[in-house]
Amino acid sequence: MPIKQKKEKMIKKNKDSIINVLNSETVKEYGFNAGASVVGIAAAAAEDFALAPEGFKPADSLAGCCSVVVLGATFSQEAFNNSANYTEYRKAMIEEINGIAKNVEKRIKADGYKARSVTGFGGKWVEGNGRKEQFGLISLKHAAELAGIGVIGKNYLLTNTYQPSIR
Repeated sequence: MPIKQKKEKMIKKNKDSIINVLNSETVKEYGFNAGASVVGIAAAAAEDFALAPEGFKPADSLAGCCSVVVLGATFSQEAFNNSANYTEYRKAMIEEINGIAKNVEKRIKADGYKARSVTGFGGKWVEGNGRKEQFGLISLKHAAELAGIGVIGKNYLLTNTYQPSIR
């Protein structure tokens, strides 16, 4: 989830103390409290996303984006054991992670920052191989790798450093 930070990072609480409203520990706490199994944060600078496909870097569609918060949740082991219900479990998982992202977005906005939830669906339609496919606004694989959630392998799959059931 990209964050567009305000220029004012400090808020005067009273005459004697100034506190930093939003930092990485706070954002990670928001993610874990919302139900995420893993939370990582990546800088959204163009040079950091140099390997992401053109048109799928934060700067391409999210002007002013400073950071990308990546959230992951554990995929039910039942889904792997029951292929007949895999699609149903996957759909429920996507809805769950979208809810987690919306919750974190609300918390960040409540702190006075701009935020926008970005999912793998509802982004851009891209034509290729004789069909149209839907992709997220940014490369979620590159964001996850930059946030320390996993590594993009030779097969272009993200292998996470936690457990294979993280999505």
